[in-house]
Amino acid sequence: MDRPTLRQLEYAVAVDEFRSFSKAAVACQVSQPGLSAQVAELERRLGVALFERTRSATTPTPAGEEVLRRARAILRSVDDLLHVTDVHRDTVAGVLRVAAIPTMAPYLLSAVAHQLRRLWPDVRLELSELRTSALIEAVDHAHIDIGVLATPVDTASLRCVDLAFDPFVLAVAESSALAGLPRIALERLADHEILLLEDGHCLREHALAACTLAGAAHHREVHHTGLSVLAQMVAASDATTLLPTSAVSVEARPGSGLAVVPLDRGDIGRTVSAVWRPSDPRSALYERAMTRIAPVIASMLRD
Repeated sequence: MDRPTLRQLEYAVAVDEFRSFSKAAVACQVSQPGLSAQVAELERRLGVALFERTRSATTPTPAGEEVLRRARAILRSVDDLLHVTDVHRDTVAGVLRVAAIPTMAPYLLSAVAHQLRRLWPDVRLELSELRTSALIEAVDHAHIDIGVLATPVDTASLRCVDLAFDPFVLAVAESSALAGLPRIALERLADHEILLLEDGHCLREHALAACTLAGAAHHREVHHTGLSVLAQMVAASDATTLLPTSAVSVEARPGSGLAVVPLDRGDIGRTVSAVWRPSDPRSALYERAMTRIAPVIASMLRD
C-alpha cells in the first residue's frame, strides 16, 4: 500500500473542517479539481471512502472519521517537529497564530502582539478573534498556538497562565445622574436596567455573576452585537452595563457619550489569561513570554 502524503492528509482535514470541497480548496489555495483528485487518491490508497457526498452536504463516513482523527494527530506531530528547533535556538520563528476573544481583542491583542514581536523578532504573527468555546477548541486542535481569554472558564487540559485582573466598572450615559459619582455600591445596581451581551460571550457570564451578587433582576440581553455597540446603546439610553477596565479607554473615550463609575468592590471582574497546548514544544518559551507580557497588561489596567 502506498503511503498517503502530508498534502493529501491536509486536504482531507480541510474538507472535513469546511464540509465542502470548494471551500476547502479556497482555504488551501488550490483548485477544486486538484484538491478533489488528491482526496480521491488518498481514498484509493487507503481503500475506503472518507466522505459521503450529497447535493446538500459533505460528511465523513465512519471510516473517514477515524482516518481524519489520526490525520489531525499526524499533522500536529509534524508541526511540533518543525517547532522543536525553536526551543534549541531559544526563540520562536515563522508563523505564530494568536487569537483573543471578541471582548478582549480590540483592547489587549495589539499589546500582546507588540511584546511577542519584541521578544521574538523573527516571528510572523497571525492574529484572529474567536469566542471562548471556539478559541479553546482551536488551541486544543492546534489551529491556534496561543489564546487570550477571560477566566474563570473551563480550559480543559490546556496550560493556562493568568496575566492580570480586569475589574469591571459601571458604564452609564454622560447625562445620567450616576455619572458624577466617585464610585458606586454594587447593591445599587439592583435599581437599574443592565444590558448584557447575548449567550456565548463569556463577558456575559462574568457580568451576570456580578448582577447576581448585586441582586439585580433588571438585566436584558442584546443580541447579534458586540461590546462596542452595547456601549453605544448605553450612551444613548437610561440603561447601564458592566464594562471591563480594559475597554474603557476605547469605549468611554472623550466624545463617546459614555461615563464610567468604579464599583465599590475591586474583586468584581474577570482575569485575563493565556492558554496553549502543554505538548507544544515551545511551551517553555510561551511561559517565559507571559512573564514579560503580564506586567504590561497589568499596567494598562491600572492606568
